[in-house]
Amino acid sequence: MWMNQLEYRKAYNLDELISKIMSGYKKDNFCLYTKEYESSARADLICYLEMYPVISDDDDDDDDEVYPEFVINNSLELFFYGDQFLDVLRNISTQKENPSMEDFIAGLNFYLENDNFIDL
Repeated sequence: MWMNQLEYRKAYNLDELISKIMSGYKKDNFCLYTKEYESSARADLICYLEMYPVISDDDDDDDDEVYPEFVINNSLELFFYGDQFLDVLRNISTQKENPSMEDFIAGLNFYLENDNFIDL
């Protein structure tokens, strides 16, 4: 059975991305990136999906994260790891039968600020 797939390297408004994921769109192994460093989520925030950074295993002692070429070439900043993003959305949807977009945005912001899930 063919599943609706989200696309890497495509611009999504955050609310559009949340709506697609909650209606069954899928993507494995992604992070959310933004054009500039963002400390909070908002519905109209433009996000891009791309692969996770990888840890370089060069000879120095630093474990540097190496970002995908698309992220580097477009000067994007990591906004959310995909697994954390999906966990927040799942947490909200298990607490409330028909969560609003504001509920999801509040949950994402709470997680960004507290590294924990919100109680609705």
